[in-house]
Amino acid sequence: MVRALRRWLEANELLAIVTGVVGGLVVLAMLLVFGGYLMVAR
Repeated sequence: MVRALRRWLEANELLAIVTGVVGGLVVLAMLLVFGGYLMVAR
């Protein structure tokens, strides 16, 4: 399984990096929005 994952990452390295970055940004934005909402709602 590790070998298959490594092979997939080598084949789709750019796609994996872009997906990781976009996913991280989405999570960060959601945390900021949710945190801001909680601060305003109190």
